[in-house]
Amino acid sequence: MKSINIISLIQAHNALTQPEYANFIKYYGVDISDDEVSDLTVLSANIYEIIKYSQVFNSFYIGYKIQHISKEFDLLRFGDNYTVNIELKKSSTEEKIKKQLIRNRYYLSHINRVVHNLSFVVETNTLYKLNVRSELETIGFSELVQLLIGQQLKNIDNPDLLFNPSDYLVSPFNSTSKFLNELYFLTGQQETIKGSVIKNINATTQSFMTINGGPGTGKTLLTYDIVKDLKDRKNTLIVHCGQLNNGHATLISEGWNIIPIKYLTQQDVSSFDIVVVDETQRIYANQLDKLILDAQNGNIDCIFSYDVQQTLSRTENSDDIDQKISALPNIQKYQLSDKIRTNKEIASFIKLLFNNRRSDINFTDRGNVDFDYFSNVEDVRNYLSLISDNGWEVLKWTPSQYNTEHHESYSDAQSKTAHTVIGQEFDNVAVVIDRFFSYDDSGKLTYNARTYYDSVKMLFQNITRTRKKLKLIIVSNNQVLERCLSIMGHPE
Repeated sequence: MKSINIISLIQAHNALTQPEYANFIKYYGVDISDDEVSDLTVLSANIYEIIKYSQVFNSFYIGYKIQHISKEFDLLRFGDNYTVNIELKKSSTEEKIKKQLIRNRYYLSHINRVVHNLSFVVETNTLYKLNVRSELETIGFSELVQLLIGQQLKNIDNPDLLFNPSDYLVSPFNSTSKFLNELYFLTGQQETIKGSVIKNINATTQSFMTINGGPGTGKTLLTYDIVKDLKDRKNTLIVHCGQLNNGHATLISEGWNIIPIKYLTQQDVSSFDIVVVDETQRIYANQLDKLILDAQNGNIDCIFSYDVQQTLSRTENSDDIDQKISALPNIQKYQLSDKIRTNKEIASFIKLLFNNRRSDINFTDRGNVDFDYFSNVEDVRNYLSLISDNGWEVLKWTPSQYNTEHHESYSDAQSKTAHTVIGQEFDNVAVVIDRFFSYDDSGKLTYNARTYYDSVKMLFQNITRTRKKLKLIIVSNNQVLERCLSIMGHPE
């Protein structure tokens, strides 16, 4: 994306043919509608009445979106001393304007301590500014002009380099302090689902609800945010279908009621108003049946949060928990579809890796996916130990309790397993793909050695924990190596 002079943009919109204008804004990477150009014209005219100096109209990024988050800003201008953000509104309420500007300040404060957040409402020709006390105040256009004149413009080639997506991708487990201090925001889709869930809970009738979403949709954040909103006025229990992690321990120390699934049968749920089951795809059918019966008898609301793709054992697949829950009477189902937490480069790579027949996905190598090749298991163990000490979270398969499995020959005992990282995420993830992975006749990735848990699903579970960078350690597997080289644009 390139910065642009807003007078140039307006005049191009008015003077060029539609195809010419389309090519013009494509060159700059500008995302702006015709109505927004009209709003921008009114704003520019107000500035132009005060000063015609072209510098104040220069170096704006229009319709910029933070990578992987889809957070969009109408007008952004970056400076070494401060950042200026202006939102364009045909009409709006002060409440909505204030809420948006507070949200914008949160995102922009990560790149500059001083941020001037403004909103221009066309219908009333009013310019609002969010002050340091988070109050909305009206200002004159002369104050905006002074801000633009006084800005020491930052010389940047790519605004993406200013933003670190991991600053905003808050996890209740891995960024627990930020979560508890509400240093995050929900997307519009999450807010809508949250409002509907709370409305159901506030109703007098007992409710069953599901929150379903794939990797990267913010399912866990939304689920725990709902609990945070409710727990002070409703007696709420979270049942986590996996092993509790450090984030859970912190939440428990802050007064949250959280238990692992293995303790559910010992838990009297009759004293709770709400039971939230996290990672429900891993619950056993008999546990689910008992909980449903107890909830109906005790007028207890239940929220089932899960991702049907994240089953790890064959038993979980055969139980078909999703079908059982979907058959409940008057079930309220909510589907998260917006990929807010997924690195798009890694998401595309994963889809192509798990099926070597797929060619319908565009993959662009931005340096966030890497792989190494080894043929000696001892060297693999040494290498995993090395990268573990250098900022990589090495994730391994969960071993069987009954038999020794091949992956244990190279796994580090200190590495987290597929089961211990359920619901978590890490900036840099490394996984091993050994010689027993291969592609079947339909192109799907398979595993050809005996394991208690499904190895392909464990690979998917571990690989989708990645926030920023992914490293594959390929061991004596030329077929997978060839696929990786092909995806990266270097076919053998």
